[in-house]
Amino acid sequence: MVTGNLCLHRGARIVSRDELDLVEAPPSTETWFPLRHGQVLDAVLATLEGSGFEVQSSQLSLSQDNARFFGTLDLSTPVAGGTTLAVGVRNSVDKTIPLGFCAGCRVFVCDNLAFRSELLVARKHTRFGNVRFQEAIALAVQSLDQFRETEGQRIELMRATQLSGSDADSLILQAYERGIISLRTLPEVIRAWRKPTFVEFEERNLWTLLNAFTGVIHDRATINPQQFALQTIQLNNLLSPPEPMPCPDSNATAAEHAAVAL
Repeated sequence: MVTGNLCLHRGARIVSRDELDLVEAPPSTETWFPLRHGQVLDAVLATLEGSGFEVQSSQLSLSQDNARFFGTLDLSTPVAGGTTLAVGVRNSVDKTIPLGFCAGCRVFVCDNLAFRSELLVARKHTRFGNVRFQEAIALAVQSLDQFRETEGQRIELMRATQLSGSDADSLILQAYERGIISLRTLPEVIRAWRKPTFVEFEERNLWTLLNAFTGVIHDRATINPQQFALQTIQLNNLLSPPEPMPCPDSNATAAEHAAVAL
């Protein structure tokens, strides 16, 4: 069974569903209507399962004195060879982050996880925020089949896009210059690219380079789940072949989605 792994810090911890359900939302105000973490997760699960998607495994985390929730749900829906659909969901009860939902894929062989910016939902905790979030989740889940097909095609195109050593070095440097990876992470990514841990990633193409990045940031415990999700979205935007898929949620650009939703 594939198990979602979250990168945690600053007191964040993995919790069970029972522990998540114990966290209550504070009282509403005139303009702020927080939702329980369990209520947000229930909305996502019900919509996924009602649309025929099976959740194969999940991992849930709480941070900031239980005020912030982030979870990953791995679906038993194949995307391309060796990958499956995954979704991320988040919530807060301290006015810091809006309700959120994003989709991506997980790699079986190494458990790498990467989110994409083309299928994101973000809703504020307003009077009708819960209703609007559920509506947006329903629309996003309806688009998951299209997302899966497009994501599969994108992954196959990445596998078919061969990279020379100088091409890979240039992309790694661009990731550093854009602030996607840190100076300390930079040599680790270079090593992961030049000496892959898994034979499946020995081919020199965009897909194996992406997994060199995600393998490094996945294994480090210095980044939180939200930052991890944002990094993988930025990496996908940097490395994916230039063929954007329309977002079902708005007409904003991928970069705007990443900034707003995460």
